[in-house]
This record gives sequence, C-alpha cells and structure tokens, in this order.
Amino acid sequence: MSVRPVDAVLFDLDGTLLDTAPDLVFALNRALAEAGLPTCELEAVKHCVSGGLRAMLDFALAATAPDTDGLFCARPDFRLPAEDYERLLQRTLSLYGMNLTERTSYFVGMEEVLAALDALGLPWGIVTNKTRRFTDPLTAALNLTARTVCIVSGDTTPERKPHPLPLLEASRLLGLEPGRCVFIGDAAKDMEAGRRAGMATLAALYGYIGPDDEPHTWGADGALAQPLDLLDWLNGVNV
Repeated sequence: MSVRPVDAVLFDLDGTLLDTAPDLVFALNRALAEAGLPTCELEAVKHCVSGGLRAMLDFALAATAPDTDGLFCARPDFRLPAEDYERLLQRTLSLYGMNLTERTSYFVGMEEVLAALDALGLPWGIVTNKTRRFTDPLTAALNLTARTVCIVSGDTTPERKPHPLPLLEASRLLGLEPGRCVFIGDAAKDMEAGRRAGMATLAALYGYIGPDDEPHTWGADGALAQPLDLLDWLNGVNV
C-alpha cells in the first residue's frame, strides 16, 4: 500500500524501543533456579518476550497448558502441579518488578532516533502489552515518561494487541487520525494491530524475532534492520 506522510511515531516497548530481554530472562532464570529447575539461555528464550513472562515460562517448561490431570508437563520425567506453576509465575513477575532496569538498555541507535524526533518536533508514543505495573516504573526510570506524548500499556484499554484499540487510544491521546501515525513493532501481532487501526506499520527486524517468524509475511509497510533506519524511512515519506 502507499504510505502517506506521518505526523507521529508509535513504538512497541519490549524488543522495539528497549532491549528488556536481559532483565526478563534474569528474573525467569532466578525463579527457575530457586525451584530447582533448569534455566534458559538468553538467546534461546528472548523470542518469547512478546508474549510476556508467562510465555517465557511456558517455553522454559516446554508447556503451554495443563494436561487432563491439571499438571504442567515440562520434560518426560517432570510434572509440575498447576498451583506450583502459578507460584513460579508470580515469583518470576515479582523478581522482574525488582529488577526492571538492571540490564535493560536502548537498542543501538534508538537514543539518536528519539533525539532526532524531538528535534523535528515529531511527537512519539509507546504502545505495549506490558502492564502498567511494569511499564510505568520502567519508563520513569529511563526518563521516557516526560518525553513521550502518550504511553498505552496492556491494561490501559480493555483489549491488547493484536486488537487495534490500544493504537486507536494512542492516536486519540495524540489528537491525530490513526492514518497520520506509523507504528513500529517486532511481532506479527504488532503489525496486525497497526493495520487494523489504519496506521502505517514498520517491522523492527532488530528485535526479538523468533526462528520460526517470517516478518516478510506480516504485511508491514516496511522493515527496519536497525533503529536508525527509521529516520531514512521518515525522510522518504515526509517529503
């Protein structure tokens, strides 16, 4: 589709604006270790970050749902009762809340991108499925809250991405028609949400792309190999 000039930029948070995987995996591995369970390598599990800590834990346990006995099956010789699974999940969430910014950083070039957007007077915002419990202290600690025009978390609206409602809420807060915004994310559900909202979409190929992901099938209007590519894309459409 042809892309019209844009008046605002919206970013997904984890895997797009910030490299949060190191803190998320730290929390996961510490909880697993406390429970006497095998831990995961960062590179092996970070593609699950888009699904949140529950998806990461499910991957670590090689389970996505309880079986008919109400038990979570991790390995052939291991069965985790559902109540222990929930306890493990809550411990992981708690550990993450205590370590939100110890290892988190901007992706290389992202700070320059944000500075350029600020210099251009081009407003930008954040739309994430991360709940406010974690989004608010994380963005505050990295001095993002005062700089961005809007932050829409996973519990800001009744729906989460891939539903378009969070993006429509962001455009409302920006005071712009959705078609005047571009949304950048590193997951298929980000591109789906953006399309359904009527926004231009860009796939962040530098983010948490899984081995089975096929970004070229996501229907995005473009792709960014690195954050700085956004400035070239904006120069191309805002002419």
